[in-house]
Parts: sequence; structure tokens; C-alpha cells
Amino acid sequence: MSRRILLAFAVLIFAVGAAYGALVLVTQVDDILFPGNGLRLSGKLGLPGVDTGSGDSGIGKDRINFLIMGLDRRPREGQAPSRSDTMFVLTIDPQTKTAGILGIPRDLYVEIPDGDGGYYEDRVNTALVVGEVNGYKGGGQQLAIDTVEHNLGVKIHHYIIIDFTGFEKVIDALGGIDIDVPTYVSDPYYSESELPGDYNPQEFEPGLQHMDGPTALAYARIRRDSDDLDRIQRQQRIIFAVMDKALSLDVLGNALDLWDKYKDTINTDINDFQIAGFARLAADVSPEKISALSLGPATTPWMTPQGASVLLPSTEGIAKIVQALFSDQQLLDEQAVVEVQNGTGEAGVADSTVSLLINLGFPQQSLIAAAAPNDEVFPETTIIDFSGQQNDYTLQKLAEWLNVPTTSIRRATPADATLRTSEADILVLLGSDINIASLGSSDSN
Repeated sequence: MSRRILLAFAVLIFAVGAAYGALVLVTQVDDILFPGNGLRLSGKLGLPGVDTGSGDSGIGKDRINFLIMGLDRRPREGQAPSRSDTMFVLTIDPQTKTAGILGIPRDLYVEIPDGDGGYYEDRVNTALVVGEVNGYKGGGQQLAIDTVEHNLGVKIHHYIIIDFTGFEKVIDALGGIDIDVPTYVSDPYYSESELPGDYNPQEFEPGLQHMDGPTALAYARIRRDSDDLDRIQRQQRIIFAVMDKALSLDVLGNALDLWDKYKDTINTDINDFQIAGFARLAADVSPEKISALSLGPATTPWMTPQGASVLLPSTEGIAKIVQALFSDQQLLDEQAVVEVQNGTGEAGVADSTVSLLINLGFPQQSLIAAAAPNDEVFPETTIIDFSGQQNDYTLQKLAEWLNVPTTSIRRATPADATLRTSEADILVLLGSDINIASLGSSDSN
């Protein structure tokens, strides 16, 4: 039983029970309905909505995009229409066997179709409930899809809607998950029901934390002294924690029982034939070929005339991040380790740069933030290659993302040996000319 099949099932299990399980949904039924991956799809099997091709999976060559939505709905509310508490775009490329997850802030201020050929502005998380309440053609899910397509320029092929209850049940079914919490998070007034006086204080200290379903949900949802961008990063940590946990368990033995127990917690337009094909495809996506991005760096906080706190999008910044989502994954193939040194004289710039690069698709584990030797200040940003022409694509992308001229890229010399604090392949020496804040939101509305 291969680790890839276990990983595929892990991802799927999460999607069945949680709003943040993006890959889960696409990886599941091949193992759930056919334990041990007994199903082998061939090129002769045409799946509805999926072009048939000659690839290994036999389900086609075209990229497939999913809109994942987690409902902001409490158990006491039954099936009442609800806003989406969480939104992700999941994309899978059958040709390169790569996948990407793009977090969409719930407070993103966007243009929403009004159903009569026009648009109005509101938070992106309102589209789902407005579409249901106002009878939008195709329902709330279609209005959410149309909104994402209009504002991001991304074609959505399928949707998945999940609620809180399923999230908690699946985490508990896995025996909980372990998350390495990077920074302190707390909310003394956290409430899952949000009824007056119904508080369940939550506190997360830095370090490795074991979380059951309700605790993981709280970690994903807390907004006190935090924001949408931090929440997206926490939710993405949960995705990968679930994947790690399922990899360590022999979950296939009770796959049918799990599917029967949790399949009603998900609402999707994907039929059983399509899920089987997608599962086979997702099983071919290895962990190092999955990138997690966020639209956060392309937004600016703003207060509407009505007093609502929202995030204004940058057209240029969003286009840059979406392009990274659909990149050819050459960054992942080169696997370059990059050290980012702060030579600006201003505290925190290296950390901010690392966060920006992560949200643009650079693997987090391949980035190191550091101070310049002796806290020296440099007037100009320089990118130094220590790899010997093995990471030219990475060098080009770093220069593009940081708005650094290609003339500032150079090969390392023997005199540069003392500059690095690690064995990184590439050193980005930030100078006082860098302006990280402007790179994601230079043209906010």
C-alpha cells in the first residue's frame, strides 16, 4: 500500500469533513469506494466533465479548478443559508502532476454580479448566502463561482461546500492532529455557537500542539487580535497537519465506513464517476508538488463609507499571485534554498519578504530569514547565486517578485563566502531600495 495512496486518502478525508480540505475531495473515492486503490482507470473510461486524454491517469490533460467553501453556519442553524467562512481555490494540473491551494480572504471587497448584467461591491463571503436568498440562477454556489471568476480571472469547474460539524467529526476520527504553532493565539470570548454568554476561551502557545476537532476548528477560526491573512495561514497548516496524520495511520481499513459516515457533510456538483477519476489523478500528486498561496499580500485594509472593515484588492497584485498559482512548478523542481537577509536597517523586513514569497508560491521550507552580517545596511538589493547556474528560473522569479532588476543578479565569488549564515543556494541581500509593502498592493482601488 503506497504512501501516495495514503496521502491521497488523507487529503480526501479532510475535504469530506472540513472546509479547508481542498485536496481531500479530489483524492478520495478511489480509496474510499475501492479500498487498496483496487480501481484502475484507463484511457477508455470517459468521465463526465473531464476531457479524455492519453496521460497516465487517463482522465485528460486540462487543468481542473475547484472552489472550496466552508460555511459560517452553526449546528443550531440547520440548513439555513450562510456566508462562507472560508474560501479556497484548489487547482490540479494533470500534465505536471502538481496542485495549488489559493486562500481567499473572507473580507476581500469585490464586485459581485447582481443577476441583471451589472455588479455591486461587497465582501466575497456574502456571495453564497445572497445567491441563495435572492434566487440567483444556479443558487448561492453559482453566484460565489461567478464572483470568483469575475474578480480573479480563474475558471471554476466544480464547487465543494462543507460545514463545521463535518470538520470536527473528521478531525476526531483521525484521533486529532498535531500542529506546530508558530506564534501565540488566543481568544477569551471564542464561541462556536456565538450565543450570548456561550464562551469557550481558547489559547494556543507556540510549539507543537495536539488538537481534537473542536480545538482545531477554534484554531482555524479565531479572529481576535488577528486578521484574515493570519487565519488563512492557520487553515493551511491544518490542511498539511491532516495529511501528515493520515499518512501515519492505516485508514484504508475502515474507508467504506468513513465515507458512509461523512459523505452527507459535503455539498458538491461532482458525481461519483468524476470523483473516482479525480482521486486517481490526485494520488499522483506528491507532497512536494503542492503549493499553498494566499491573496493576502495583494490587499489593503479599508473602511467602507458604511463603516465596514474590508480588504481592498490590488489588480496587479492579484494577477501576480494567480499567475504564481498556475505556474509551471519549475520553482518546486529546482528546490533551491533561499536565504533572505535584512540589509535595510529597518526591523522585520526579512520576515515580511519571506511571507510575501511564501504567498507567491515559494516553498516555506526553502526560505530562511536572517539579519545582514554585523547589521550592515546596503543601499541596493542584490541576489547572489551560490548554486552554479542550477537555479536560473528561481533567480528570475525572485527578481520579478521583488521588483529587482536582472542586473542585480550575480554569481557568487570566493569573497561572498562569509555573507551567508546558512548553506543556502541563493542569497537575497535586501537593500534600503526595497519596498515590500508596495509589491502586493501597488494599485489598490
